[in-house]
Amino acid sequence: MQIWKNGDAQGVTPPNHFGGLNVLDIVPFKRGFSVQLSKAPKGGGGELHHHDHWSQVFYILEGELTFDTGKERFTLTKGQSVLFEPGDPHYTINESDKQSMALVITMDHQ
Repeated sequence: MQIWKNGDAQGVTPPNHFGGLNVLDIVPFKRGFSVQLSKAPKGGGGELHHHDHWSQVFYILEGELTFDTGKERFTLTKGQSVLFEPGDPHYTINESDKQSMALVITMDHQ
Protein backbone atom coordinates (compact mmCIF):
# COMPACT_ATOMS: atom_id res chain seq x y z
CA MET A 1 0.00 0.00 0.00
CA GLN A 2 1.11 3.54 -0.73
CA ILE A 3 -0.48 6.73 0.55
CA TRP A 4 0.05 10.17 -0.99
CA LYS A 5 -0.82 13.26 1.01
CA ASN A 6 0.21 15.93 -1.45
CA GLY A 7 -3.16 17.58 -2.09
CA ASP A 8 -1.85 20.92 -0.85
CA ALA A 9 1.28 20.78 -3.00
CA GLN A 10 1.85 23.18 -5.87
CA GLY A 11 1.45 21.77 -9.36
CA VAL A 12 3.27 22.75 -12.53
CA THR A 13 2.43 23.92 -16.02
CA PRO A 14 3.65 21.08 -18.27
CA PRO A 15 5.44 21.83 -21.55
CA ASN A 16 3.06 22.75 -24.39
CA HIS A 17 0.35 23.88 -21.96
CA PHE A 18 -0.65 27.49 -21.49
CA GLY A 19 -2.81 30.12 -19.81
CA GLY A 20 -2.10 29.18 -16.21
CA LEU A 21 -3.11 25.51 -16.50
CA ASN A 22 -1.73 23.74 -13.43
CA VAL A 23 -1.23 19.99 -13.05
CA LEU A 24 -0.64 18.27 -9.71
CA ASP A 25 0.50 14.65 -9.50
CA ILE A 26 -1.85 12.96 -7.05
CA VAL A 27 -0.37 9.53 -7.83
CA PRO A 28 2.98 10.02 -9.62
CA PHE A 29 3.68 8.12 -12.85
CA LYS A 30 4.86 4.77 -11.54
CA ARG A 31 3.99 1.20 -12.46
CA GLY A 32 2.51 2.36 -15.75
CA PHE A 33 -0.13 4.84 -14.63
CA SER A 34 -0.65 8.20 -12.98
CA VAL A 35 -3.49 10.25 -11.52
CA GLN A 36 -3.35 14.03 -11.84
CA LEU A 37 -5.50 16.97 -10.89
CA SER A 38 -5.60 19.51 -13.71
CA LYS A 39 -6.87 23.04 -13.01
CA ALA A 40 -7.40 25.51 -15.84
CA PRO A 41 -8.51 29.11 -15.43
CA LYS A 42 -10.35 30.77 -18.30
CA GLY A 43 -8.09 30.48 -21.36
CA GLY A 44 -5.91 27.73 -19.89
CA GLY A 45 -5.29 24.50 -21.77
CA GLY A 46 -2.95 22.30 -23.74
CA GLU A 47 -1.76 22.49 -27.34
CA LEU A 48 -2.81 19.84 -29.87
CA HIS A 49 -0.73 16.74 -29.21
CA HIS A 50 -0.94 12.96 -28.87
CA HIS A 51 0.79 10.29 -26.85
CA ASP A 52 2.36 7.34 -28.65
CA HIS A 53 1.98 4.84 -25.81
CA TRP A 54 -0.43 6.41 -23.33
CA SER A 55 -4.19 6.38 -22.90
CA GLN A 56 -5.70 9.28 -20.98
CA VAL A 57 -9.07 9.67 -19.30
CA PHE A 58 -10.24 13.19 -18.44
CA TYR A 59 -13.03 13.29 -15.83
CA ILE A 60 -14.47 16.75 -15.20
CA LEU A 61 -14.83 17.53 -11.49
CA GLU A 62 -15.78 21.22 -11.76
CA GLY A 63 -16.59 23.67 -14.53
CA GLU A 64 -16.18 22.63 -18.14
CA LEU A 65 -13.40 21.87 -20.58
CA THR A 66 -13.46 22.00 -24.37
CA PHE A 67 -11.58 19.40 -26.42
CA ASP A 68 -10.58 19.48 -30.08
CA THR A 69 -9.26 16.42 -31.90
CA GLY A 70 -8.69 18.13 -35.23
CA LYS A 71 -11.84 16.37 -36.51
CA GLU A 72 -14.26 16.96 -33.66
CA ARG A 73 -14.78 19.68 -31.06
CA PHE A 74 -16.82 19.12 -27.88
CA THR A 75 -17.23 20.46 -24.36
CA LEU A 76 -17.53 18.31 -21.26
CA THR A 77 -19.04 19.44 -17.97
CA LYS A 78 -19.03 18.16 -14.39
CA GLY A 79 -19.44 14.38 -14.22
CA GLN A 80 -18.55 13.76 -17.89
CA SER A 81 -15.42 12.09 -19.24
CA VAL A 82 -13.50 11.19 -22.37
CA LEU A 83 -10.90 8.53 -23.17
CA PHE A 84 -8.06 9.25 -25.60
CA GLU A 85 -6.27 6.13 -26.82
CA PRO A 86 -2.58 6.16 -27.88
CA GLY A 87 -2.22 8.25 -31.04
CA ASP A 88 -5.50 10.17 -30.54
CA PRO A 89 -4.79 13.90 -30.97
CA HIS A 90 -6.31 16.26 -28.42
CA TYR A 91 -6.28 19.96 -27.63
CA THR A 92 -7.87 21.34 -24.45
CA ILE A 93 -9.05 24.79 -23.45
CA ASN A 94 -11.24 26.25 -20.76
CA GLU A 95 -13.52 28.67 -22.59
CA SER A 96 -15.79 29.33 -19.60
CA ASP A 97 -15.46 32.10 -17.01
CA LYS A 98 -15.07 29.61 -14.14
CA GLN A 99 -12.04 27.48 -13.33
CA SER A 100 -12.09 23.97 -14.76
CA MET A 101 -10.90 21.06 -12.64
CA ALA A 102 -10.36 17.60 -14.12
CA LEU A 103 -8.99 14.32 -12.90
CA VAL A 104 -6.60 12.96 -15.53
CA ILE A 105 -5.72 9.27 -15.41
CA THR A 106 -2.86 8.18 -17.68
CA MET A 107 -2.03 4.57 -18.52
CA ASP A 108 1.23 3.57 -20.23
CA HIS A 109 0.79 0.68 -22.70
CA GLN A 110 4.48 -0.17 -23.06
